[in-house]
Amino acid sequence: MIHAKDISFHYAEGKQVLQNISFDLEKGKTLAIVGASGCGKSTLLRIISGILPCTNSNRLQGTLLVENQTPDQYRQTGKLAFMFQEATLMPHLSVNENIELPLKIKGSNDPQKVADLIKAVGLEEYANYLPKQLSGGMKTRVALARAFVTEPELLLLDEPFSALDIGWKSDLYKRLVSLFHTTVVIVTHDVQEAILLADNIIVLNRKGSLQAKFSVNSTISINDRVHDIAGFVNDKAFQRTIPRLTTSHYSGRRTTKHQQQ
Repeated sequence: MIHAKDISFHYAEGKQVLQNISFDLEKGKTLAIVGASGCGKSTLLRIISGILPCTNSNRLQGTLLVENQTPDQYRQTGKLAFMFQEATLMPHLSVNENIELPLKIKGSNDPQKVADLIKAVGLEEYANYLPKQLSGGMKTRVALARAFVTEPELLLLDEPFSALDIGWKSDLYKRLVSLFHTTVVIVTHDVQEAILLADNIIVLNRKGSLQAKFSVNSTISINDRVHDIAGFVNDKAFQRTIPRLTTSHYSGRRTTKHQQQ
């Protein structure tokens, strides 16, 4: 699904953001990207999406293919959904209208699906509210529902759950993994969230290069994990991965060799 080889990115003024990032992600799998603030996680997500092209100001090197197409070519197929770190809702559209917007852009109409998603994110009473009338957590839930509405082939999520309390996190985890056919790339600061939701994890260090790679080798499916979070926390795969991932995430050391589990 995604093949990245020696991806480097820097701005014209010389700021190096990413250095020699390589990974492969199979179709239907979930990749979590973790690392310190400013290490290039969101930039990598934007490069995958095709919205951060190579220009006179931005210099992108390496090979990146999504379904054997360039990110820009793949984005134009309409099979991609992206949720930014900010909710980025249309201010003049209601909750209902924001969620149905991607369907309208694709020339589709499915009021029942929109209604089901509004119910799933607990905003039935707010369907006709404008974004300015919503709290930050509510806006996040609208943005998530909007990302889910087209059932995308590839879903890119930039810290989607950071503004939510634990109750909503649990419910939306379940909604996320119900997209069983969808390939997901999720950026998160939460190492436990990464282990819970992902098949594979990459850690970026402060220099924008790979600190470590991990596979979550658990016999428990992601769907079962999110329906029994407490049980998964006691699973050997979680107990084995969490200390190594935490160490890699919070250490600022330079690494010359990728760690592989």
